[in-house]
Amino acid sequence: MNQPETLKIVIVGHVDHGKSTLIGRLFYDTGAIPESRYAEIAATCKAQGREFEFAYLMDALEEEREQNITIDTAATFFRTATRPYVIIDAPGHKQFLKNMITGASSADAAILLVDGVEGVREQTRRHAYVLSLLGIRQVVVAVNKLDMVGYDRQRFQQVENDIRAFLHSVAIVPAHVIPISARAGENMARRLGGTPWYDGPTVLEALDTFENVRADRSLPLRLPVQDVYTWDGRRIYAGRVETGEVRRGDEVIFLPSGKITRIRSVEKWGAPALEAAGAGECIGVTTEDELFVERGEVIARRGSAPVKSRELLASIFWLADRPFRTGQSYLLKLATAEVIATAVAIEERLDSSTLEVTERQAAELLPTEVGNVRFLLKSDWACDLYGDNIRLGRFVIEAGPQIGGGGIIRSVVDEAGSAVQRINLDEQFIAGDEGNLVDLTRARSAVEFDVTPAFLDALARGDRVLFRLRDPGQLAPLALLAFEHRLAFSFSREGDRALVVLYREPPLAAPEEPPAVVF
Repeated sequence: MNQPETLKIVIVGHVDHGKSTLIGRLFYDTGAIPESRYAEIAATCKAQGREFEFAYLMDALEEEREQNITIDTAATFFRTATRPYVIIDAPGHKQFLKNMITGASSADAAILLVDGVEGVREQTRRHAYVLSLLGIRQVVVAVNKLDMVGYDRQRFQQVENDIRAFLHSVAIVPAHVIPISARAGENMARRLGGTPWYDGPTVLEALDTFENVRADRSLPLRLPVQDVYTWDGRRIYAGRVETGEVRRGDEVIFLPSGKITRIRSVEKWGAPALEAAGAGECIGVTTEDELFVERGEVIARRGSAPVKSRELLASIFWLADRPFRTGQSYLLKLATAEVIATAVAIEERLDSSTLEVTERQAAELLPTEVGNVRFLLKSDWACDLYGDNIRLGRFVIEAGPQIGGGGIIRSVVDEAGSAVQRINLDEQFIAGDEGNLVDLTRARSAVEFDVTPAFLDALARGDRVLFRLRDPGQLAPLALLAFEHRLAFSFSREGDRALVVLYREPPLAAPEEPPAVVF
């Protein structure tokens, strides 16, 4: 029997909004706290003359207890009936932002905690932006301490409106916004009756709906080459499948070199040859042709390959002590690739807590500041837009011997001068017993359509075509297609996917001639 995979959750939010209390409550409600831990916490609280505090469960460091704040990220475990969890507590203080990013960088999902009394604060916004920067899309917002305002629905709604508005600005749509009291346990594992006006899931129920994004096979194949070994007269390209799946016999392309071949074998050390391997697996592959490529190349399928680029626009978050400056060169690292890049322009400098543009064409970014930066690369790079594939859409920036910051790729200029993927509708059109389908879930966000007579003829016959979209960003080109060809469409949502049905409306019947009037 297969065991469910562990999901990594990071808890973020402004200092004193109740992160450690929330985690302690989760452990308590799931039975993950050993009796010895109870005794230790009880003894600590008694010695300090305080009431029992769940927060002390995560405050594992003695120094933290002295300061009564969480300093470092700490990972601990609990489980529900659905799966086991690794839960990461991250510090809320501004000076520990690096620690927060360290914890969040490996998470599959996040709980963004907001104090229902104080509302959205500076670090709430900054942490939300970092979640966006790290590509964490599975987010649940917990509005805490509502017991202190009598579980007032109007107050909850006000906080919900504020946080949804900010999350929208950083392209995060929370799965749920949940009214809770971590201290009392309201809507954590159970509904205790404090919020009869709320009919959504509890925090644990919401977590159980999330998926392990580290093993996303639904995306196009991305296999960065970590190393190349020569063994038994064969060249073995080793690496971790970041997304998608690779199969024996697949035609693949290595980028940025552009070399094309077929997969001869998929292998793991000490195991029989595999037919296929998917996201999250560390493997080696051999190819029908002996290719001389190096670490940093990306193996992909030809029809859904990443972009080969020397110029990109990225949103970066700067953390180093010295400023990030226009005109300077930095080492960028993406998956296994490294490239020297020159920051040719800081097009926008933003306040990281409000995301307001504070300066255009700035000369530098200071620590904890955010900027939209244009880079010119010294050599070709294979990458994706952040919105298309998180694994190859984000990078880190080295500043000397240390990590200076991170970035997500907003746009790129590929060899053809564009990052737009052209979709030939005849090639993508699938006619089946259950209807006609064009699946765009593996295409880039930016698409253009090559419309063909056969596709238009099918619509003219009265057929309807279902488009499964990768994200709402593909709605605009599809609406343009409908407008240009006088088609109608309907829109719906299926989980996180957008669906569009394209069809041709029958011509309107000509109005009847009014009866002749005889005088």
